[in-house]
Amino acid sequence: MPVYHVRFTCAVDYNARRLPHRPAHLAQLVGLRDDGRVVAGGPELDGSAAHIFYRVADRAELDRLIADNVFQRAELFVAHAARAFADFVEPIERLPYDAGWKVTLVEGAPADRARARAALTRLRAEKLVNLGGFFVDGTALAVVRVPDAADAVAALETAGGWAAARLAARPWSQTL
Repeated sequence: MPVYHVRFTCAVDYNARRLPHRPAHLAQLVGLRDDGRVVAGGPELDGSAAHIFYRVADRAELDRLIADNVFQRAELFVAHAARAFADFVEPIERLPYDAGWKVTLVEGAPADRARARAALTRLRAEKLVNLGGFFVDGTALAVVRVPDAADAVAALETAGGWAAARLAARPWSQTL
């Protein structure tokens, strides 16, 4: 089944309004994870966006899950963009409920996809990358298990197939 990365843009008052909805939102995502339809998720540290990785049969199922999302219905999410992975590197481990790992999302176009794929696999085995992959458009995303953006980019570049100038990184709290 395809895996999609969905970046949700949060409402300006997201941080002020989210707490009453958070238990139901987390319970919903944990249920979807237990069903195999959510791989990972969590907010950006500044509250401007959230990211959920869904494993679904097709785009129609993804659209239904997004529409049913507790934060979406509460208008805490005001926009979203979904991208399908052409090649997905599975998470190294399943995080406990509400883990709040301070990690870095790194996105961009690899300099050499084959070398970058090998690097992701190696870094996952070394427990430096939790998950990631390559989108249909040739760009990539990796969840690097360090909180510092510069260190995350350097880890990918050093591993091979990645060029720092082609990457953007931002802090992320991987909740599950």
